[in-house]
Amino acid sequence: MAEPTLCSFLTKVLCAHGGRMFLRDLRVHVELSEARLRAVLRAAGPERFLLQDVAEPEPEGLPPRDTAEPGRHDGQRGGGGGVACRVVAVSAARLCARYQRSECRACDQLHLCRRLMQGKCPHRDCWSTCALSHDIHTPGNIQVLKNYGLFGLNEAQLQTLLMQNDPSLFPEVCLLYNRGEALYGYCQLKDKCHKVHVCRAFIRGQCKQKSCKRSHQLVEATSLEVIEDQGLNLPSVVNFQIIASYKHAVLHNTLEGAASSISAAAPDQGPGRQGTRGAGVAQVSLPVSTPAAKERGPVNPKGRR
Repeated sequence: MAEPTLCSFLTKVLCAHGGRMFLRDLRVHVELSEARLRAVLRAAGPERFLLQDVAEPEPEGLPPRDTAEPGRHDGQRGGGGGVACRVVAVSAARLCARYQRSECRACDQLHLCRRLMQGKCPHRDCWSTCALSHDIHTPGNIQVLKNYGLFGLNEAQLQTLLMQNDPSLFPEVCLLYNRGEALYGYCQLKDKCHKVHVCRAFIRGQCKQKSCKRSHQLVEATSLEVIEDQGLNLPSVVNFQIIASYKHAVLHNTLEGAASSISAAAPDQGPGRQGTRGAGVAQVSLPVSTPAAKERGPVNPKGRR
């Protein structure tokens, strides 16, 4: 089986089983050794398959804290016992937002009814009355699925994949909660709000705050109550949390690596230039866990006496 075909098949199997499986369970569906299967998943990268070591048996509900560590994504076992490798299906495929407003005829994203993927479209049983497509097999959608290596998925499997990856399918986030400094931001409804109180940038994979004052936990009691009221199932929410937490950790490692590179590349500061750019760079003190850290040399003390 060719690598693209194999990766598509593995995604299909994962999505047929809720979007995530243990590596040993996934291996039952392919005639590959564990080492070979690991190599295939690792070669595809975390953009397709997220591999993480977790405690066995895996706790229900909240994902283990170590799932956000980007250094653990390659499926390598830790030092303790009772550890298993978990595989989560990841994809960059998204629904076209402009198509939902009837503003796009063709693009590189899926042209499908958003409410259909959420299981909420009132025209599900009579799709011809819906203004948006319910057909994943239109020529345009087939081409998009092929471009993302997702050929062969049925509607239910595609729905599972999108629900744990596409932020546009996540329940509406409270914008007032995301503004202001108070615990609930500017939201006056607080715990009675019918929108999700979670960091909007985190949902989109764009939160640059390492210690964000907004919640990054989608499976807390308050958030879960709102999410379940809007029809999302717990496995999809947990999978979304796992993927979003991983992306958040990777983003910060990238930002810290960039800050370290800037610090290492800063020009020497002469005695007459104290208090300028060099002083500002000297204040950057961030933990680094990316390869960029290897290039970081000792800070030149010249001009800092």
